[in-house]
Amino acid sequence: MAGTGRHAVHRTMVVLDVEGSNAPDRTLPDQLGTRAGLYAMVGEALAAAGVPWDACYREDRGDGLLLLIPPECPKAPLVEVLPAALARAVHEHSTNCPDAARARLRLAVHEGEVAFDEGGVASTSLTTAFRMVDAQPLTQAMADAPGMLAMIVSRVVFDKVVRHCATLDAATFRPVEVTVGEIRDLAWITVLDHPYGPDSAGLNRRPSDSASSTLVWDGRASTVPDADDAELPGAHGPRAVTIVGGVNGAGLGITIGAATGDHFTLRTPPAGESENPR
Repeated sequence: MAGTGRHAVHRTMVVLDVEGSNAPDRTLPDQLGTRAGLYAMVGEALAAAGVPWDACYREDRGDGLLLLIPPECPKAPLVEVLPAALARAVHEHSTNCPDAARARLRLAVHEGEVAFDEGGVASTSLTTAFRMVDAQPLTQAMADAPGMLAMIVSRVVFDKVVRHCATLDAATFRPVEVTVGEIRDLAWITVLDHPYGPDSAGLNRRPSDSASSTLVWDGRASTVPDADDAELPGAHGPRAVTIVGGVNGAGLGITIGAATGDHFTLRTPPAGESENPR
C-alpha cells in the first residue's frame, strides 16, 4: 500500500476476533489451525462481498484480524453480504475440523479517519473499532446464542448503511453503549445466524437517549419506560423518582446520574443553611 504521509485518510474498518482462542484445551496446533481457517474464511467472505483481498490493509492480531477496506469499495456489501458469507464459512470450517480448532467470531464494522506511519495505523476511530469488538454486550451476545457470528456496527454505519439495507432487517439489531475515553455512543448488535426478534421501537434510539433509555444487562438492550407513561420499578407516589445511573464522589457531596440524563448532588448543607429546601 502506498504511504499516505501524515495525512489521515477515510477507511471502512473491519475487526474480527475469535471467541475463546486462549481456552485451556486449545493447543498450539489448534490455534494455528484456527488462524489458518480464519484467513481462509475471511478471504472467502471478502470475495463474496466483491472486496479484493490484496486491496485491503491487513494486520494480524494473533487471535483476530484488522482489515481497512479501500474507499472505492461500497459499504453496503460489508454488512449485507460479508457477515452472512462469513457465518457460512465459519460453520463449514467448524464442522470439518477438530473440536479444539473450531471457531466462532465477533465482527465489528466502523468507519473513520486513519493515519498511516512506519509502524502501522492509528486513530481514535480505530481505537473505537477495537473497543467495539471487545465490548461486553457483544461477547455476552455471542455466549448466549448458538450462532457462529455476532456483529456490532457503529452508529454511523448503522444509520448510513444498515437502516437502508434491502437484505437486512434493521429492527433485529439491538442498541448498546460503547465507551472510548470520554466518548460514549451507541452501537448496534446482531447475531447473524441467530437473530433477535424484530423490535422497531429500538430503531429510534439516539445517543442522547442512551443514558436514560438503553440499559445492557445480558447483551440485549432493555428499555426503561418513560416516567410520563409508566411507573418505574421501585417508584412510589406521584412525585417519586427512581434513580438509574452512576454514583460519583464520597464524603460531603455525592453526584447521581438520574434516569432523565440530568444530575443532582446530595450534600451536607453549610452551617446556617436550611436542611429543608423548598
